[in-house]
Amino acid sequence: MDRQFLMEIMDINEKLAEAQNEAAMKEIESVVRAKQKELTDNVSRAFEQDDFEKAKEILTKMRYFSNVEEKIKLKKIPI
Repeated sequence: MDRQFLMEIMDINEKLAEAQNEAAMKEIESVVRAKQKELTDNVSRAFEQDDFEKAKEILTKMRYFSNVEEKIKLKKIPI
């Protein structure tokens, strides 16, 4: 996993941990959804080109963003 990507995930997780209101959560959620859409498009292209190594790398990144999405959902649930 490249360092820049991991830094991006850490930054998003940090922002999520600090989010104190619905607007901040929605902003983070919007960024994550946009990234997931971009990665979905990229993985489709990789499979179409039979580039399975690239697809594997993209799917791993998608898993990181999926974990962030789960954290967002959990944070939205009132305790």
